[in-house]
Amino acid sequence: MKVILAINAGSSSVKISVYTADKNAEPHQIAEASIGGLTAPPATLAYTRRGEKVVKAKEVAESVKNQEDAFDLLLKTFIDDSELNEISSKEDIAIASHRIVHGGDYDRSQVITQDAYHHLEELSDLAPLHNGVALSIVDTCISALPRTINVACFDSQFHTTIPPHIYTYPIDPKIAKSNRLRKYGFHGISYAFITRAVAQYLEKDVDSLNMIALHLGSGASACAIKGGKSWDTSMGLTPLAGLPGATRSGSVDPSPGPKA
Repeated sequence: MKVILAINAGSSSVKISVYTADKNAEPHQIAEASIGGLTAPPATLAYTRRGEKVVKAKEVAESVKNQEDAFDLLLKTFIDDSELNEISSKEDIAIASHRIVHGGDYDRSQVITQDAYHHLEELSDLAPLHNGVALSIVDTCISALPRTINVACFDSQFHTTIPPHIYTYPIDPKIAKSNRLRKYGFHGISYAFITRAVAQYLEKDVDSLNMIALHLGSGASACAIKGGKSWDTSMGLTPLAGLPGATRSGSVDPSPGPKA
């Protein structure tokens, strides 16, 4: 049996789900903890074990100032819980899976090697609210859990099936290619889950699904799914394009600029 951490580090929160998995079996969630309010104190901890709410909203402002502090406290919460016997020490954690918003051209999850890390660093300017934070947690994880394998799962990888005539921008192709300027799309982890869930609910093969899916939250997007794969999506080179969000303008005609 292996213990897996699924880590989602955002601009104002860190969330970790704990799974156990036997060989060739589906992972089973055993715990989940999160710390929110990092940018709007006080920071609060929530913790659920085997479906039971253990901590609802405990203020942790004194010990948590940033995402790295939040990760350390969440890890300590799991290890110190005597009723979560699957994790008694850091050495019990085999894999840490990190949500990374922008994976560039990566079309599948990657073990985070030095080369992969540097590639993701180069993309941080395209997703400044997420990639930089996620990589800081990767650094913390490597330091705190030296025996753990770190894996990156990308929000952009679901959209690598978008055809060239849709992902290509109407700009000089040489400039576009040399600077990797194209539509990438995001919220892909969410869309991959939605696609699997809808296929299961309708009792259909994923490959037979044609639908429009929406991801609606403080960040929002739409995705056209054809044959179970992304065909087009509202976000583009960065998460700024498409629908408006809490901190994103969405796609805006530049003409009103001088008068707005």
